[in-house]
Amino acid sequence: MATRIPQEFIDEVTSKTNIVDVISKYVQLKKSGKNLFGLCPFHEERTPSFSVAEDKQIFHCFSCGRGGNVYKFIMEMENKSFPESVIEVAQMGNIPVPDQYEARNTQYQNSDSRTLLKMYSDAAKLYSHILTKTENGTPALKYLKNRDLSDDLIQTFGIGYAPNNNNLLLQFFKDREITEDVLRKSGLFAENQEGELFDRFRDRVMIPITDESGNIIAFSGRVLDKNASTAKYLNSPETEIFNKGKTLFNLNNAKKEIREKGNVILFEGFMDVISAYKAGVTNGVASMGTSLTDDQLYVLSRLTDKINVCYDGDDPGVEATYRALTQLTDDRFTYGVISIPDKKDPDEYIRSEGAQKFQNLANGGVQTPISFILNYFKRNYNLNNEHDQLEFLNQSLQEIVKLQSPVEVDMYVGKVADEMGVSKESINKELDSLRRQMEIQKPANNYKNVQKKALEKVTSTVKPKYDRLEKSERYLLYWAINFPEIRVNLKGDGFSFVHQDYQRIFDSLLAYVEEEDIDEDVNISEFMNFLSDEDKNLLAELEMMNMPEEYNDQEIDDYMRNIKNSGLESQLGDINQQLKKAALVGDNKLQLELAQKLINLRRILSN
Repeated sequence: MATRIPQEFIDEVTSKTNIVDVISKYVQLKKSGKNLFGLCPFHEERTPSFSVAEDKQIFHCFSCGRGGNVYKFIMEMENKSFPESVIEVAQMGNIPVPDQYEARNTQYQNSDSRTLLKMYSDAAKLYSHILTKTENGTPALKYLKNRDLSDDLIQTFGIGYAPNNNNLLLQFFKDREITEDVLRKSGLFAENQEGELFDRFRDRVMIPITDESGNIIAFSGRVLDKNASTAKYLNSPETEIFNKGKTLFNLNNAKKEIREKGNVILFEGFMDVISAYKAGVTNGVASMGTSLTDDQLYVLSRLTDKINVCYDGDDPGVEATYRALTQLTDDRFTYGVISIPDKKDPDEYIRSEGAQKFQNLANGGVQTPISFILNYFKRNYNLNNEHDQLEFLNQSLQEIVKLQSPVEVDMYVGKVADEMGVSKESINKELDSLRRQMEIQKPANNYKNVQKKALEKVTSTVKPKYDRLEKSERYLLYWAINFPEIRVNLKGDGFSFVHQDYQRIFDSLLAYVEEEDIDEDVNISEFMNFLSDEDKNLLAELEMMNMPEEYNDQEIDDYMRNIKNSGLESQLGDINQQLKKAALVGDNKLQLELAQKLINLRRILSN
């Protein structure tokens, strides 16, 4: 940070920000009672235990215990410092940030990782400059223009060009005194048989790959000549900052549209994503491999519960779509297929048919998986041949039997019956027979269900059990935070909590209200800025308790008495232990002394 962010600016950002708007960029939230719930972004779970209280502007996960205000969320989510999180939240809300408060990115805490992040950012700027400002980039720029990529689109995706030069990038970083060790770790270079480094990407259009926050962490380089003998795409290897199994191309740009449209479109290639974006379909992503990993699916599950597959329309593309559907079995999602006509890929279709037709296809031409699969099976059989008819029927029933909706079953049974020219009744008999076979085999095939139940059990909300003392402390601290007269009484009484966690928050509360000159209600979200991360978690947990709107005096007196007497009760336990030891050794004198202490202590407690 160049300058410390003043409290006035923090207050401005806080007052203009709704935590729900910020968290909704990362988590799919649904209203449940007074609060909103979703899948926790900090750990994997199937049952939503992550809660956001809009009235208090805080969040809390009932499973992992994390909690806090909007700044704490960004700090946890993006690994940012508090000043950086304030700036991030301000930028999300289009609140102008004075230049002197701009913070450096520290998402990657390891020094090598931060260096690699800076290297990829600098490399992207260099490749962009070569593409748009030099003669070396003219052929690549012409190639992109021929694919109808405008200057704005090239800039939006940060596309550049790596010239056919073995040492251009290598020398660029050597001039900046990047060590040999870091150069090798970067993934930007390869080495020859002599162990000498050279530029990995040469004579390729360079497409930056970003993480969910927009940091460039890798590249995909595309050849200009589609008839070249080398691979069409060359991607960065995995590094300290790039894990392909956790990365989705264009997720940073697409998050907002994914949430708003309620679905994500999975494309096969990066250029398809870019072309779709150009055509106004901006909720598209692409994976780094042939199928989505569990990590990628979990990221998407926080944003949507609908995945539409849009691969090439040629034979390999149809095969890839079928493979994808057989692998996409995560029941957090429903799935659809956008089939590209005339065996074209999405980019070809957009260029030949126009943006509007592709938008119509993406929004209104989504097939159900079973519809696509039945058409896929039909491609492989001659339905005028009896043997092929039976094979087609067998494969089709294996898919239809998985359907839960009676209406869907009836619809697709009718479709197969029409294709084969047989009655629905005969196909339904075959379907019933298949169901009976599956019921017999069910106990042997339930491993996945066992795993799912185990996961749900692990991630389900666990309510810790507190003894009478700690319950009293938790409730009393809650009321002290929310009602000024109670905290004033506790302070004047010289009261103290037994557990240090609660005492620490109470001390912070008194300091906060004094420093901020607060006589009435405490703003929980603002108060959290004065606490440690651990205390923020605890405060969020306390504030998420299901409490009545008002307290009664007797209740407060009971809590205070329980807490004050806890020390006496502890002494009572100690004396009982000493009495047992005195009886074992036959020390009658000590037993009498301890018995008298016990009587006096019980008298005090009874009063």
